[in-house]
Formats: sequence, C-alpha cells, structure tokens
Amino acid sequence: MLASIHRLGLVLGLTLCGAAMPAVAQDGDLVTFSTQTASVTYGPYGRFALGTSANSYDNGRWQNGQGDPTISFGLMDEDTGFGELAVGFDWQNGFRADLAFAHFGSANAIGPCVAVSDLTPCNDHADISAATISTDTIMANLFYAPMEHRGSNSVFQPFVMAGLGIAINDVGNWTREANPGSPAVNNVNPADNRPFRTFEGNTEIEFAWSVGLGASWQVSRPGRHPVILEASWRYFDLGTASGGANPVPPSSINGNSSPTVPLTFDNTRQVFSLGVRIPLQRL
Repeated sequence: MLASIHRLGLVLGLTLCGAAMPAVAQDGDLVTFSTQTASVTYGPYGRFALGTSANSYDNGRWQNGQGDPTISFGLMDEDTGFGELAVGFDWQNGFRADLAFAHFGSANAIGPCVAVSDLTPCNDHADISAATISTDTIMANLFYAPMEHRGSNSVFQPFVMAGLGIAINDVGNWTREANPGSPAVNNVNPADNRPFRTFEGNTEIEFAWSVGLGASWQVSRPGRHPVILEASWRYFDLGTASGGANPVPPSSINGNSSPTVPLTFDNTRQVFSLGVRIPLQRL
C-alpha cells in the first residue's frame, strides 16, 4: 500500500508542479498560470473522477460467544479502484459545493489474530482467512480555493475540501480459520471440530466524512467553454463495517451458533484521483 501511495503521490505532485510551470500564449508571450485568465465557471457543473483507494482496516475484531475473549485481527491493507460522479454549483468566489456518488471497489479484508483480550496466545484461536468489502458513498462536499477567493482568475487553482454523508459498507461472506493449536483443530473438544466456520455477509449504512486537498487546471482556451482537470488526495472515514452473524450451511461444518460480535472493523481510505469538471451553462 505504501508503494502505491508513494507512486500516486508522485503523480499528483508532478501534475501540480506541471500546472504551475510557465506556458506560452498564442501570441508567443510568456505567461504563467498565476496570471493567465480563466473562462467564466459560475453556475452548475458536472464532475467525474477515477483513482486508487489505499484501504486501511483498523480495530478488526470478533467475539465467538458471550463470555468468550475478544479476538483482535491485523487485517491487511489492500488497494482498490475508486470512481466518483458529482453535480454541483460554483459561485466563482473561491467556494463551490457538490453532491457526489462514489464507489470503492471490492477488496479483501483478511488477516491473522494479533491479540486476545484474556491474554491467551493467538495460536489457541483463529484468523480471518476470507472476507471482502466494497463501499458506496453519497456525500455533500464543500471546496475552497484561496487564490480565487482573493480575486485571482488564474486557470490554476489549488483547493481544500471537506465532505459529509453516508457510506454503504457491504461485507461479503467471511471465514474464520482456527489456528493449529486451537481445540477445533486438535480435537480437544470433539463437539467443536470446526477448523473453518463461514458466516453470511452484511450491509450497513454508516456516517461518513472526508477531508482533502488538490488543484484544478482549466485546460480550455480563454473565452471557450471551460474544461477543468482536477488532481486530489482525500482521506475518507467510512464508519464501521461488520460481517453477518448467521453461519453458512452446511451446519455440520459451520455449526449452528452465531458469534456475539461478528467480524467488525473500522473502514478508512486514502484516495488519489484525477478528474474532469465541466460547467453546465455557457455565459
């Protein structure tokens, strides 16, 4: 994940640096993007973006039954794709806002036991050997461009943003796999001879928020209908994701009992994206 963050960070940095470099106008005069005049963007707009999501699943845990210890898992981070569509309004005074619909692609959320609440060894318990998660979001976003707010009409505009909304976290069927030292594997308790137990998935709606920064670059010629490229980094907190508690048949393998706390973890993302914003009215 860190390698992907570094690569995408480099892409974002090169994009922003490239936008800040001098450009040559049609008449041959040297101008910079800090002085080159942008077309009017006031009014409604459409926006779409594609990127990569660096996922982080913190505080992974489950509890088999009432009175049993809570098992904590080191769920492995995994990158996935990201796509977003939005409609909004630009006041062209440094502020714009939009309503965005985004999808984070399916990714694994698996990992070993790392701690047990009663301090017994992880080898006596289980790991998460199979689980997936995908997330859809609906968020209201507010963008602030400080240069534009101070009166700059440059084609290059850095910005910061924040968003609030909901996340629909969809966890697929998940499997806990007993470790070699556990009773389920060693037949210490023949009635619990279940090295693998698989449970149903679950979908939950959670409160979500995001913050980020980026820059926009109007690539159309002054006076033409504007087309604006955007590069951004954003942090998303998508709430808590949980698997289901119902065992998947056959019951002879999975047992009939349901965990007190199914697989549960915090769902956070870092997203690097490139997008296009197009004003919807001509002035």
